[in-house]
Amino acid sequence: MIQPEWRRIAGIHVQSDADIGVVWMAHDKQSDVIHLYDCCLFRREVFAVIAEGINCRGKWVPIAWESGSKEVANKLLERGCNMLPEPIKDDQALAEVNSRDILERMKTHRIKVDKRLSEWLDEYRIFYRQDSQVPLTSSPLMSATRHAVSQLSWARRQSSRIRNNRYLKVAMI
Repeated sequence: MIQPEWRRIAGIHVQSDADIGVVWMAHDKQSDVIHLYDCCLFRREVFAVIAEGINCRGKWVPIAWESGSKEVANKLLERGCNMLPEPIKDDQALAEVNSRDILERMKTHRIKVDKRLSEWLDEYRIFYRQDSQVPLTSSPLMSATRHAVSQLSWARRQSSRIRNNRYLKVAMI
């Protein structure tokens, strides 16, 4: 169960074939454990559907994105998605560092993946290096995970004001 004091962040990766992978995670700073609690693959979907799919999981959750996806990020921002103000530069060196951090966290049980996330788990099982390098394409959920982990410092808690707005306000006249 995701605790309210845990900070959350999402990561998005846009493939060249227009498929979009998104992951959502929560960071427990006390134990330094990342909980990957949701993911979604949008296969050649329209922006309205993608934005709704992202926003329904928490419109307040910041979303990490890469510099090559500026046009997509702008379209999602127009539709109310909470895109981070600056993209990450997803080059080979940064991908290597972040992938090693994720692998280390997986080995030390500091990344916990919800067992219901079969798409993420399947992609993780077939994820492999190409020519001794981390592939920057072909694995949208792994890339989205890398983007979110690299921007973990931007993760935020849900404010109590937002949580309380879920209730219908009724007034007697």
